[in-house]
Amino acid sequence: MRFITFFTFLLFFISGNVVAQKTIKHTVVSGESIYSIAKKYDVSESDIYELNPKSKGNLLQLKTVLIIPNKKSKSTDKKDISSFKTSNAEMHTVEPGESLYKIAKKYDITLEKLKELNPDVKPESIQIGDKIVVVAKKEIAKSKPQPIVTVPTQKADVVVNTSTVNIDNNLCFDELGNQVHTVSKGETLYRLSKKYKVSVKDLEEMNPEIIANLPIGYEVIVKKGNVELVNHQNVKANAPKEIEELSPENMSKAEFLIAKASQYLGTRYRGGGTTSAGFDCSGLMYSTFKHIEMTLPRSSSSMAVGAGYKIDRSQAQKGDLIFFTTNGRGSVNHVGMITEIIGDEIKFIHSTIQAGVVISSTEEPYYKKRFIQINRVLQD
Repeated sequence: MRFITFFTFLLFFISGNVVAQKTIKHTVVSGESIYSIAKKYDVSESDIYELNPKSKGNLLQLKTVLIIPNKKSKSTDKKDISSFKTSNAEMHTVEPGESLYKIAKKYDITLEKLKELNPDVKPESIQIGDKIVVVAKKEIAKSKPQPIVTVPTQKADVVVNTSTVNIDNNLCFDELGNQVHTVSKGETLYRLSKKYKVSVKDLEEMNPEIIANLPIGYEVIVKKGNVELVNHQNVKANAPKEIEELSPENMSKAEFLIAKASQYLGTRYRGGGTTSAGFDCSGLMYSTFKHIEMTLPRSSSSMAVGAGYKIDRSQAQKGDLIFFTTNGRGSVNHVGMITEIIGDEIKFIHSTIQAGVVISSTEEPYYKKRFIQINRVLQD
Protein backbone atom coordinates (compact mmCIF):
# COMPACT_ATOMS: atom_id res chain seq x y z
CA MET A 1 0.00 0.00 0.00
CA ARG A 2 2.81 2.41 0.89
CA PHE A 3 4.54 1.57 -2.36
CA ILE A 4 1.41 2.42 -4.39
CA THR A 5 0.98 5.71 -2.53
CA PHE A 6 4.63 6.63 -3.09
CA PHE A 7 4.45 5.70 -6.79
CA THR A 8 1.29 7.82 -7.31
CA PHE A 9 2.94 10.82 -5.63
CA LEU A 10 6.05 10.40 -7.77
CA LEU A 11 4.01 10.39 -11.01
CA PHE A 12 2.12 13.49 -9.91
CA PHE A 13 5.37 15.29 -9.06
CA ILE A 14 7.01 14.43 -12.40
CA SER A 15 3.96 15.45 -14.49
CA GLY A 16 3.74 18.72 -12.54
CA ASN A 17 7.35 19.53 -13.35
CA VAL A 18 6.81 18.78 -17.05
CA VAL A 19 3.83 21.16 -17.19
CA ALA A 20 5.65 23.82 -15.21
CA GLN A 21 8.65 23.72 -17.53
CA LYS A 22 6.51 24.55 -20.54
CA THR A 23 5.90 28.14 -19.37
CA ILE A 24 7.73 30.88 -17.52
CA LYS A 25 6.20 33.62 -15.36
CA HIS A 26 7.55 37.09 -16.17
CA THR A 27 6.83 40.22 -14.12
CA VAL A 28 6.78 43.41 -16.22
CA VAL A 29 9.28 46.09 -15.22
CA SER A 30 9.67 49.71 -16.34
CA GLY A 31 10.41 50.24 -20.02
CA GLU A 32 9.36 46.77 -21.18
CA SER A 33 6.94 45.99 -24.01
CA ILE A 34 5.59 42.77 -25.52
CA TYR A 35 8.15 43.18 -28.29
CA SER A 36 11.12 43.49 -25.93
CA ILE A 37 9.88 40.61 -23.74
CA ALA A 38 9.43 38.40 -26.82
CA LYS A 39 13.02 39.14 -27.87
CA LYS A 40 14.26 38.46 -24.34
CA TYR A 41 12.78 34.95 -24.29
CA ASP A 42 13.31 34.35 -28.03
CA VAL A 43 9.62 33.74 -28.73
CA SER A 44 7.11 35.48 -30.99
CA GLU A 45 4.69 38.17 -29.84
CA SER A 46 1.78 36.01 -31.01
CA ASP A 47 3.00 33.24 -28.66
CA ILE A 48 2.75 35.65 -25.73
CA TYR A 49 -0.66 36.98 -26.79
CA GLU A 50 -1.95 33.41 -27.10
CA LEU A 51 -1.15 32.70 -23.45
CA ASN A 52 -2.11 36.22 -22.30
CA PRO A 53 -5.13 37.26 -24.42
CA LYS A 54 -6.08 40.14 -22.09
CA SER A 55 -2.76 41.89 -22.83
CA LYS A 56 -3.53 42.23 -26.56
CA GLY A 57 -4.47 45.78 -27.49
CA ASN A 58 -3.66 47.14 -24.02
CA LEU A 59 -0.55 48.91 -22.80
CA LEU A 60 1.47 46.89 -20.31
CA GLN A 61 1.22 47.88 -16.66
CA LEU A 62 4.13 47.60 -14.23
CA LYS A 63 4.21 44.37 -12.20
CA THR A 64 1.83 42.60 -14.61
CA VAL A 65 2.61 38.86 -14.57
CA LEU A 66 2.79 37.31 -18.06
CA ILE A 67 2.94 33.62 -18.92
CA ILE A 68 5.79 33.09 -21.40
CA PRO A 69 6.24 29.89 -23.44
CA ASN A 70 9.44 28.10 -22.46
CA LYS A 71 11.36 27.66 -25.71
CA LYS A 72 13.48 24.85 -24.32
CA SER A 73 10.44 22.77 -23.47
CA LYS A 74 9.21 23.19 -27.04
CA SER A 75 12.41 21.99 -28.65
CA THR A 76 11.39 18.33 -28.62
CA ASP A 77 7.89 19.13 -29.84
CA LYS A 78 9.27 21.25 -32.67
CA LYS A 79 11.59 18.46 -33.75
CA ASP A 80 8.64 16.08 -33.80
CA ILE A 81 6.56 18.57 -35.78
CA SER A 82 9.43 19.21 -38.17
CA SER A 83 9.87 15.47 -38.68
CA PHE A 84 6.17 15.07 -39.32
CA LYS A 85 6.14 17.92 -41.84
CA THR A 86 9.19 16.58 -43.66
CA SER A 87 7.63 13.14 -44.03
CA ASN A 88 4.13 14.32 -44.91
CA ALA A 89 4.58 17.54 -46.92
CA GLU A 90 6.38 19.09 -49.82
CA MET A 91 9.10 21.61 -48.94
CA HIS A 92 9.61 24.79 -50.93
CA THR A 93 12.94 26.66 -50.88
CA VAL A 94 12.43 30.44 -50.89
CA GLU A 95 13.87 32.13 -53.98
CA PRO A 96 14.80 35.81 -54.51
CA GLY A 97 11.77 38.11 -54.47
CA GLU A 98 9.33 35.53 -53.11
CA SER A 99 6.84 36.19 -50.31
CA LEU A 100 4.33 33.90 -48.59
CA TYR A 101 1.64 35.39 -50.81
CA LYS A 102 3.60 34.50 -53.97
CA ILE A 103 4.33 30.99 -52.70
CA ALA A 104 0.65 30.40 -51.83
CA LYS A 105 -0.33 31.43 -55.36
CA LYS A 106 2.36 29.22 -56.86
CA TYR A 107 1.03 26.10 -55.12
CA ASP A 108 -2.62 27.10 -55.50
CA ILE A 109 -3.38 27.11 -51.77
CA THR A 110 -4.74 29.89 -49.59
CA LEU A 111 -2.49 32.19 -47.62
CA GLU A 112 -4.26 31.07 -44.43
CA LYS A 113 -3.46 27.42 -45.22
CA LEU A 114 0.19 28.27 -45.84
CA LYS A 115 0.43 30.10 -42.51
CA GLU A 116 -1.24 27.15 -40.79
CA LEU A 117 1.41 24.81 -42.22
CA ASN A 118 4.18 27.20 -41.11
CA PRO A 119 3.12 28.61 -37.71
CA ASP A 120 6.67 29.66 -36.80
CA VAL A 121 7.34 31.56 -40.03
CA LYS A 122 6.86 35.33 -39.95
CA PRO A 123 5.83 36.70 -43.38
CA GLU A 124 8.01 39.80 -43.01
CA SER A 125 11.18 37.88 -42.15
CA ILE A 126 11.41 35.02 -44.67
CA GLN A 127 14.79 34.89 -46.39
CA ILE A 128 16.25 33.33 -49.50
CA GLY A 129 16.94 29.63 -48.85
CA ASP A 130 14.32 29.21 -46.09
CA LYS A 131 12.37 25.95 -46.20
CA ILE A 132 8.58 26.44 -46.35
CA VAL A 133 6.03 23.64 -45.95
CA VAL A 134 3.65 24.15 -48.85
CA VAL A 135 1.15 21.29 -49.00
CA ALA A 136 0.60 17.69 -47.93
CA LYS A 137 1.77 15.24 -50.62
CA LYS A 138 -1.71 13.90 -51.19
CA GLU A 139 -2.87 17.48 -51.98
CA ILE A 140 -0.16 18.34 -54.52
CA ALA A 141 -1.75 19.62 -57.72
CA LYS A 142 -1.03 17.61 -60.83
CA SER A 143 -0.53 20.69 -62.96
CA LYS A 144 2.53 22.80 -62.27
CA PRO A 145 2.09 26.58 -62.16
CA GLN A 146 3.34 28.39 -65.23
CA PRO A 147 6.42 30.55 -64.77
CA ILE A 148 6.30 34.32 -65.10
CA VAL A 149 6.96 35.27 -68.71
CA THR A 150 8.36 38.64 -69.71
CA VAL A 151 6.32 40.20 -72.52
CA PRO A 152 8.44 41.99 -75.17
CA THR A 153 7.65 45.69 -75.43
CA GLN A 154 6.85 45.35 -79.15
CA LYS A 155 4.00 42.92 -78.37
CA ALA A 156 0.73 44.57 -79.44
CA ASP A 157 -1.84 42.42 -77.60
CA VAL A 158 -1.35 44.23 -74.27
CA VAL A 159 -2.30 47.91 -74.26
CA VAL A 160 -0.10 50.05 -72.03
CA ASN A 161 -0.44 53.78 -71.53
CA THR A 162 3.16 54.77 -72.24
CA SER A 163 2.44 58.36 -71.28
CA THR A 164 1.76 57.12 -67.75
CA VAL A 165 4.33 54.33 -67.32
CA ASN A 166 7.85 53.99 -68.65
CA ILE A 167 8.22 50.28 -69.44
CA ASP A 168 11.62 48.85 -68.57
CA ASN A 169 13.22 45.49 -67.96
CA ASN A 170 11.85 45.46 -64.40
CA LEU A 171 8.24 45.11 -65.58
CA CYS A 172 6.77 41.76 -66.67
CA PHE A 173 3.49 39.84 -66.55
CA ASP A 174 2.61 36.78 -64.50
CA GLU A 175 0.38 33.88 -65.50
CA LEU A 176 -2.73 35.78 -64.34
CA GLY A 177 -1.92 38.80 -66.47
CA ASN A 178 -0.87 40.93 -63.50
CA GLN A 179 1.81 43.50 -64.19
CA VAL A 180 4.74 42.75 -61.89
CA HIS A 181 7.69 45.00 -61.04
CA THR A 182 10.98 43.49 -59.82
CA VAL A 183 12.52 45.71 -57.13
CA SER A 184 15.92 47.25 -57.82
CA LYS A 185 18.37 48.75 -55.32
CA GLY A 186 17.00 51.79 -53.51
CA GLU A 187 13.38 51.39 -54.60
CA THR A 188 10.59 51.89 -52.06
CA LEU A 189 6.79 51.62 -52.13
CA TYR A 190 6.57 55.40 -52.35
CA ARG A 191 8.85 55.51 -55.39
CA LEU A 192 6.95 52.69 -57.09
CA SER A 193 3.67 54.49 -56.45
CA LYS A 194 5.06 57.57 -58.21
CA LYS A 195 6.53 55.55 -61.07
CA TYR A 196 3.33 53.64 -61.84
CA LYS A 197 0.91 56.40 -60.82
CA VAL A 198 -0.91 54.30 -58.21
CA SER A 199 -1.35 54.97 -54.50
CA VAL A 200 0.66 53.21 -51.79
CA LYS A 201 -2.64 51.87 -50.46
CA ASP A 202 -3.39 50.25 -53.85
CA LEU A 203 0.04 48.59 -53.88
CA GLU A 204 -0.51 47.21 -50.38
CA GLU A 205 -3.94 45.84 -51.30
CA MET A 206 -2.53 44.11 -54.39
CA ASN A 207 0.43 42.76 -52.37
CA PRO A 208 -0.94 41.78 -48.91
CA GLU A 209 2.37 40.19 -47.83
CA ILE A 210 4.48 43.18 -48.82
CA ILE A 211 7.17 44.28 -46.35
CA ALA A 212 8.38 47.75 -45.41
CA ASN A 213 12.00 47.44 -46.58
CA LEU A 214 11.72 46.03 -50.09
CA PRO A 215 14.63 43.64 -50.79
CA ILE A 216 16.29 43.61 -54.20
CA GLY A 217 14.51 41.10 -56.44
CA TYR A 218 11.17 41.30 -54.59
CA GLU A 219 8.22 41.16 -57.00
CA VAL A 220 5.49 43.78 -56.56
CA ILE A 221 2.18 43.64 -58.44
CA VAL A 222 1.61 47.15 -59.81
CA LYS A 223 -1.57 46.45 -61.79
CA LYS A 224 -4.18 43.68 -61.64
CA GLY A 225 -4.99 42.11 -65.03
CA ASN A 226 -3.52 42.73 -68.47
CA VAL A 227 -5.63 45.72 -69.45
CA GLU A 228 -4.56 49.32 -69.85
CA LEU A 229 -3.07 50.93 -66.76
CA VAL A 230 -5.36 53.41 -65.06
CA ASN A 231 -4.22 56.98 -65.42
CA HIS A 232 -4.19 58.46 -61.92
CA GLN A 233 -3.03 61.90 -62.96
CA ASN A 234 -5.58 63.49 -60.65
CA VAL A 235 -4.16 61.60 -57.65
CA LYS A 236 -1.12 63.10 -55.97
CA ALA A 237 1.41 60.33 -55.43
CA ASN A 238 2.66 61.92 -52.23
CA ALA A 239 -0.77 62.61 -50.80
CA PRO A 240 -1.25 61.46 -47.18
CA LYS A 241 -2.59 57.92 -46.94
CA GLU A 242 -5.78 57.11 -45.04
CA ILE A 243 -4.73 54.44 -42.54
CA GLU A 244 -5.97 52.57 -39.50
CA GLU A 245 -4.51 52.72 -36.02
CA LEU A 246 -1.33 50.80 -35.24
CA SER A 247 -1.84 47.11 -34.53
CA PRO A 248 -1.07 45.94 -30.98
CA GLU A 249 2.19 44.39 -32.28
CA ASN A 250 3.34 47.66 -33.88
CA MET A 251 2.21 49.70 -30.88
CA SER A 252 4.42 47.40 -28.79
CA LYS A 253 7.31 48.05 -31.17
CA ALA A 254 6.70 51.80 -30.93
CA GLU A 255 6.87 51.69 -27.12
CA PHE A 256 10.07 49.64 -27.39
CA LEU A 257 11.65 52.17 -29.80
CA ILE A 258 10.70 55.09 -27.56
CA ALA A 259 12.24 53.33 -24.54
CA LYS A 260 15.47 52.68 -26.50
CA ALA A 261 15.76 56.26 -27.78
CA SER A 262 14.98 57.65 -24.32
CA GLN A 263 18.03 55.87 -22.92
CA TYR A 264 20.12 58.46 -24.77
CA LEU A 265 18.39 61.57 -23.37
CA GLY A 266 21.13 64.11 -22.62
CA THR A 267 23.64 62.54 -25.04
CA ARG A 268 25.52 65.28 -26.90
CA TYR A 269 25.05 66.16 -30.56
CA ARG A 270 27.67 64.90 -32.97
CA GLY A 271 27.54 65.36 -36.75
CA GLY A 272 27.39 61.96 -38.42
CA GLY A 273 27.15 60.24 -35.03
CA THR A 274 25.23 56.99 -34.58
CA THR A 275 26.48 55.86 -31.15
CA SER A 276 26.21 56.88 -27.51
CA ALA A 277 29.32 59.00 -28.06
CA GLY A 278 27.03 61.41 -29.91
CA PHE A 279 24.17 61.51 -32.42
CA ASP A 280 22.97 63.77 -35.16
CA CYS A 281 19.18 63.78 -35.73
CA SER A 282 19.06 61.08 -38.40
CA GLY A 283 21.79 59.09 -36.63
CA LEU A 284 19.57 58.75 -33.55
CA MET A 285 16.69 57.43 -35.70
CA TYR A 286 18.99 55.14 -37.69
CA SER A 287 20.49 53.64 -34.52
CA THR A 288 17.11 53.31 -32.74
CA PHE A 289 15.30 51.47 -35.55
CA LYS A 290 18.25 49.08 -35.90
CA HIS A 291 17.00 47.54 -32.62
CA ILE A 292 14.01 46.11 -34.51
CA GLU A 293 16.19 45.13 -37.47
CA MET A 294 14.88 47.96 -39.64
CA THR A 295 17.47 49.90 -41.64
CA LEU A 296 16.45 53.50 -42.37
CA PRO A 297 18.13 55.79 -44.93
CA ARG A 298 21.01 57.69 -43.35
CA SER A 299 19.85 61.31 -43.83
CA SER A 300 16.65 63.09 -42.75
CA SER A 301 15.84 64.14 -46.33
CA SER A 302 16.24 60.54 -47.55
CA MET A 303 14.05 59.28 -44.71
CA ALA A 304 11.33 61.75 -45.70
CA VAL A 305 11.00 60.18 -49.18
CA GLY A 306 12.31 56.64 -48.62
CA ALA A 307 11.21 55.52 -45.15
CA GLY A 308 7.60 54.34 -44.90
CA TYR A 309 4.94 56.62 -46.34
CA LYS A 310 3.57 60.08 -45.66
CA ILE A 311 0.45 60.38 -43.49
CA ASP A 312 -1.74 63.26 -42.40
CA ARG A 313 -0.81 64.98 -39.14
CA SER A 314 -4.20 64.02 -37.66
CA GLN A 315 -3.26 60.34 -38.08
CA ALA A 316 0.05 60.62 -36.19
CA GLN A 317 0.87 57.92 -33.64
CA LYS A 318 3.78 56.88 -31.45
CA GLY A 319 6.76 55.58 -33.42
CA ASP A 320 6.08 57.73 -36.50
CA LEU A 321 8.89 59.89 -37.88
CA ILE A 322 8.30 63.65 -37.87
CA PHE A 323 10.20 66.03 -40.18
CA PHE A 324 11.10 69.72 -40.03
CA THR A 325 12.95 72.34 -42.04
CA THR A 326 15.52 74.33 -40.08
CA ASN A 327 17.73 75.49 -42.96
CA GLY A 328 15.63 78.44 -44.12
CA ARG A 329 15.09 76.87 -47.55
CA GLY A 330 11.90 74.90 -46.83
CA SER A 331 13.47 71.49 -47.49
CA VAL A 332 13.58 68.66 -44.94
CA ASN A 333 16.78 68.61 -42.91
CA HIS A 334 15.68 67.50 -39.42
CA VAL A 335 13.91 64.40 -38.08
CA GLY A 336 12.60 63.03 -34.79
CA MET A 337 10.36 60.23 -33.55
CA ILE A 338 6.91 60.82 -32.02
CA THR A 339 6.72 59.80 -28.36
CA GLU A 340 3.35 61.20 -27.25
CA ILE A 341 0.23 62.88 -28.66
CA ILE A 342 -1.93 65.16 -26.52
CA GLY A 343 -4.76 66.66 -28.54
CA ASP A 344 -3.14 68.72 -31.32
CA GLU A 345 0.24 68.67 -29.57
CA ILE A 346 2.86 66.17 -30.69
CA LYS A 347 5.91 65.39 -28.57
CA PHE A 348 8.97 63.90 -30.23
CA ILE A 349 12.49 62.79 -29.33
CA HIS A 350 15.38 64.07 -31.45
CA SER A 351 18.99 65.21 -31.33
CA THR A 352 19.63 68.97 -31.45
CA ILE A 353 22.87 70.87 -31.95
CA GLN A 354 22.24 72.99 -28.86
CA ALA A 355 21.06 70.42 -26.30
CA GLY A 356 21.77 66.97 -27.74
CA VAL A 357 19.05 64.31 -27.36
CA VAL A 358 15.88 65.88 -25.94
CA ILE A 359 12.09 65.63 -26.15
CA SER A 360 10.40 68.65 -27.75
CA SER A 361 6.87 69.69 -28.73
CA THR A 362 5.23 70.92 -31.90
CA GLU A 363 3.65 73.62 -29.74
CA GLU A 364 7.04 75.25 -29.30
CA PRO A 365 7.06 78.27 -31.67
CA TYR A 366 10.33 77.21 -33.32
CA TYR A 367 9.07 73.77 -34.37
CA LYS A 368 5.48 74.90 -34.93
CA LYS A 369 6.65 77.13 -37.81
CA ARG A 370 9.04 74.55 -39.27
CA PHE A 371 6.92 71.37 -39.36
CA ILE A 372 6.92 69.59 -42.76
CA GLN A 373 5.42 66.09 -42.60
CA ILE A 374 4.97 62.78 -40.73
CA ASN A 375 5.87 59.31 -42.05
CA ARG A 376 4.51 55.94 -40.90
CA VAL A 377 7.34 53.38 -40.84
CA LEU A 378 5.82 50.66 -38.62
CA GLN A 379 3.58 48.65 -40.93
CA ASP A 380 1.65 45.37 -40.64
